[in-house]
Amino acid sequence: MEVIMDEVNLEARHVLRWKFRDHSRTLSGCRIDLAVTDGNERWQFECCRSEEGDNTYYIRCPAWSDFVRPRINARLTLYAKQANENFHRVRVIRRD
Repeated sequence: MEVIMDEVNLEARHVLRWKFRDHSRTLSGCRIDLAVTDGNERWQFECCRSEEGDNTYYIRCPAWSDFVRPRINARLTLYAKQANENFHRVRVIRRD
């Protein structure tokens, strides 16, 4: 069963960073290389724990900006890793 970490409607402000809460509580550490796939493509994002704590993280890196730009106004869902996987799944629903 896939566990949702967080969801967002991508806006122009998300090109620089996305602050999200890990509702799955599966991320650990201050800096994480977040491997993400939609089943077809794969991306690597730099992820940092927020100083606020409470399972809040930021994704902000050039790869993230490149990922978001063509997907503004889309709905993004980030899922926790499944057992025996070394990546997170992402689902993007475009709202054209």
